[in-house]
Amino acid sequence: AVVSTQSTGNNHNWIWIGEKEQMNENGEGNGVWEHWNGEPLPYRPSWDRKAQPDNWTLKRGEQSVVAFSRKDGKWDDSFPFKKRPFACMCRQRACQFDF
Repeated sequence: AVVSTQSTGNNHNWIWIGEKEQMNENGEGNGVWEHWNGEPLPYRPSWDRKAQPDNWTLKRGEQSVVAFSRKDGKWDDSFPFKKRPFACMCRQRACQFDF
């Protein structure tokens, strides 16, 4: 995967991967996670051990997108307004990741 180096603050260990939570008409997540283009995930995400997704909500919105940990490959639901590096799509064989 191609990874952007645009990062600020302490978010550099997390990468945007384009997954998001389905939202209802009120802008609330329903707990179903999908690809950026609306296709369902064909696998069960490897969420971080701290009871993720935890769906925190702030005045600016709720955690509705997925960040991927560079350290251990775990997922975390996150706020879309955070500035983090991102991974671009690539062919499946080129995107294999071993821990």
